[in-house]
Amino acid sequence: MNEIGIDVVCLILGYLIGSILFAHLITKIISGKNIRDLGNHNPGAYNVYAQVSKFWGVMSGILDAVKAIVPMLIANYFFEISNIALACLGIGAVIGHHYPLYYHFKGGRSASTLLGMFLYFIPIELGVAFVVDAILVFGFIRKRYAVWGPSILIALSLVLCLFFHHPIEIKLMVWVGGLIVLWFNRDGLQNLFIKPGVKEKLSHQS
Repeated sequence: MNEIGIDVVCLILGYLIGSILFAHLITKIISGKNIRDLGNHNPGAYNVYAQVSKFWGVMSGILDAVKAIVPMLIANYFFEISNIALACLGIGAVIGHHYPLYYHFKGGRSASTLLGMFLYFIPIELGVAFVVDAILVFGFIRKRYAVWGPSILIALSLVLCLFFHHPIEIKLMVWVGGLIVLWFNRDGLQNLFIKPGVKEKLSHQS
């Protein structure tokens, strides 16, 4: 199989794995409820954290990250595939989390899944960004943690990776994954900069 074929297979496999929504499964098992009926209705780790329990919210986030990093680790260990193919596994998981095949293509925002990919390719940058992000969000911003937290973390990681020594294809694929997730979170990002009164006025006009 040629390189493009391998990349496509990895993208599809990553998508199928990413389509598993642990937030939905954990909430159903622990509380018997549908995560889409709780809180902000998003089947993601933060909603589990806020509506079910802190422990299971953290576990949900970890498992979402595992969807990306574990297939990448396995593929790298057992198969000789390129960095682009490995990245396709991660990006496929990111897309699968947002458009899950098993849940009528209605999923979460994919931030935790993206962090699994980042942890594989740019762990140092992710660690530095995590510390800075925590200081900014919990020390200064102190609101809208579910949007500010992952958005700053992703943006900082993307910028930092430009200054570290990585093959160009890794930087490119990291940016592709990051921009995809920021796009998935565009509604939340827009709301950060719209005042409540203006937001209500726009909703009435639409």
